[in-house]
Amino acid sequence: MDKWETLERKEKKGDILLKMIAISGEMPANLPEKIVGSKSYTASLITDLKKKGYLLLRYREGLRGYVLGKKGKNYLLQDYRQEVGSYLIGASETNHVKSELEKRLRLHRMSQIWGYFFMHGNLIFATEKPKIFTQDCYGKTSLGTYYGSQELKQGTDQVKGSRACGLYMKNEEVFVVYNSMGNLMKWSKKMETAMRCWVERNLLKTGITWQGKAILFGDSMNLLRKILLSSGGVKQELFQTDDVYEQYYFVPQDKEGAYLQIELLTDKERSHAFSTFLETILDEVERNEFPIYAGLKKGIPVYFVYELELRKLQMVKQDMERRGRGMAVCFDYQQELLKDYYGEGVEIMVLDCEKVKQYLLAMERRQVWFLWKHYRR
Repeated sequence: MDKWETLERKEKKGDILLKMIAISGEMPANLPEKIVGSKSYTASLITDLKKKGYLLLRYREGLRGYVLGKKGKNYLLQDYRQEVGSYLIGASETNHVKSELEKRLRLHRMSQIWGYFFMHGNLIFATEKPKIFTQDCYGKTSLGTYYGSQELKQGTDQVKGSRACGLYMKNEEVFVVYNSMGNLMKWSKKMETAMRCWVERNLLKTGITWQGKAILFGDSMNLLRKILLSSGGVKQELFQTDDVYEQYYFVPQDKEGAYLQIELLTDKERSHAFSTFLETILDEVERNEFPIYAGLKKGIPVYFVYELELRKLQMVKQDMERRGRGMAVCFDYQQELLKDYYGEGVEIMVLDCEKVKQYLLAMERRQVWFLWKHYRR
């Protein structure tokens, strides 16, 4: 590869990184490496952008993050105004980045989610996705679409105080997204109820009936333990599982395999096929409409908990304690925490994430083959 091709690649990666920082306001210092994909290449890229005055490192109160320099803003407004203009013009918090720690942490939470969905191939930039709350953004799609809080709230003050980072849509599934990072986030049930109702109202305007689902991201599985045991804190201002949403799904950002959870949540057909496959291990399948356990194996109730839905995890614990036994089926990165949460007397059946991905891919290929064979006829 000659130096001109190298420079061309660096410029392209540099533009993507700058656009990501623009929509983030301030990006955590450890995130560029994940977006670019190479530690050494990222270091070279950051050095080059800083020399040009496109990028600045902010380090204050122990928090490190990258913000756009004046030249970086001008460059993006000249070449990418349609994609990032709304984040760099006017009084938006991404245009006038504050120095207070709490406000910077809020931007970091947002930035992590922008980065997460971008790295997993979802649409995030304005020029590549349909306008929010339209019929075009709600349908069966191979790619998910993520809308940040500024797009979600659209200048309204009705839900200004919500902790929501944005809205994720894929295959007729809709989730309000939160990011708690490493600690329980502040939570106002009244404000988040307003957010849920506001989203529901806007979806209904386009003929969409919503089931009220939320995804809670955290830095690691350790946060899930805090969430499951949370009682809201002394002042009742911290998150605890409540009835604002019908389902809360927890996803750890540090586990690559965790994106499999989201893929199953947003693909009803694959999810049903996978759970049906798991039922083959059971001696007796439970067919009630809303069963806590999937069925019995040698007389022991078996619970499918790999989706990490908070209310179900707690209900399963109560049911296991009542019965005095049980078997939990989960993914490999979940087993340690769930074993501790459910107690030593509970059996854990572990699913290998990579093998599950291979199974789902093979299932898709068989479906394609059958369709092709049918077409040949």
